[in-house]
Amino acid sequence: MNKKKTTYAIYCFTLTLTVLLVTGFSYHTNKTRSHTQSGLHYEGTYALYAQKTTAFNFRWITPVEDVGRYEVLDKNNKLIVSGETAASRTHQIDLDQAIKGPFTFKFGGVNEGMHKVHIRKNFKLESTDYKKTDSIYVVGDVHGRYDEMIALLKNSKVIDQDLNWMAGSAHIVFLGDIFDRGNDVTKVLWFIYSLEEKAAEKGGKVHLVLGNHEIMTMTKDLRYLSRKERNIAIAHGLSYDKLFHPIDSYLGAWLRTKVSILKIDQIVFAHGGVLDLGPFTLESFNKQAFDYMKDPIYLDLMQDAPDTTKYEAQQWFKMRDFFYYENGPYWYRGYVKYDTLGPQLDAMLDKHKSKIHVVAHTPLETITQRYDGKLLTTDLKEAATELLLLERKKNKYKRFKIDSDGVKTEL
Repeated sequence: MNKKKTTYAIYCFTLTLTVLLVTGFSYHTNKTRSHTQSGLHYEGTYALYAQKTTAFNFRWITPVEDVGRYEVLDKNNKLIVSGETAASRTHQIDLDQAIKGPFTFKFGGVNEGMHKVHIRKNFKLESTDYKKTDSIYVVGDVHGRYDEMIALLKNSKVIDQDLNWMAGSAHIVFLGDIFDRGNDVTKVLWFIYSLEEKAAEKGGKVHLVLGNHEIMTMTKDLRYLSRKERNIAIAHGLSYDKLFHPIDSYLGAWLRTKVSILKIDQIVFAHGGVLDLGPFTLESFNKQAFDYMKDPIYLDLMQDAPDTTKYEAQQWFKMRDFFYYENGPYWYRGYVKYDTLGPQLDAMLDKHKSKIHVVAHTPLETITQRYDGKLLTTDLKEAATELLLLERKKNKYKRFKIDSDGVKTEL
């Protein structure tokens, strides 16, 4: 391609990007309470992408055309490197891999101000089983509704006005489906990521359990993606699934370490529900999911058929069944839809030495308990407007729901 054609191509891309970012501000869906026309956000962690391969690559968006600024600070807040990017709405920089240990990345624009995230160097698979915990908060499907989620957590006394942890030694479980439908999926993920450290510093714990929409996004099923989130990927010159690649993307690598099934004391948590895991224990199922996500086949599971030039068809079908089986823990709806599955629920709980099963995935008007209190449901038709609180009293948990106004009601 000659210089004149190259210049024209760059012009066309820039023009398209500008139109997308501007028109994206007027988009809303009827499935979620959206931002107003002037309220869609792309700044800060609303649209931050971090890639970690041989080096770190960061990409961000400023509200208007601006000279980008960035700083990297070590764990003692000592400046390692800083710089600027050319005036634009989109910015990106590459950092040398030689940076040792965790660091803080500050980014923004000359006129906008700075945002920051703390970068940890390595992730490992989360534990499956926790014992002798304090009280437990549970949030069902969030679906990108950042504002609603933050209001709920503040009024439930989980976080303060500055988004700092204030729930002491309690645990909070985000029970999957952070992705899709809503406008602020990326922002929600960076918030949960940052809340992990804040909670740990105060003796608490944040859990994120994978749901079907996490699996769908990473495997390229983007049917429910909001236009605003799609614009983020376009602005960064990537497909949306690449933003959460389970190895190359920083947030994707973080997500890959999250469990599919969680057990806290005698409570089993799963996004859809656990019916029968066959030969798997809770722990071995989580380990299998973690390992499968490192396999290139995982990224091709939404193809119509396996590519037998790249891998064996049998392995493709096996992996697809693991993640997309309708009665698997990401997808199962039976316990919520029917009231005749008491024997199956009892058998599952007995097998895993538990007494309560907490699920999301199937939306209802409010948080409920079923099967004589053995099943608790947390997905809502109006996402992120209630949470479940299991308040520990000696060896038992009292059950409450808390709404967006902070009203606490015993179940």
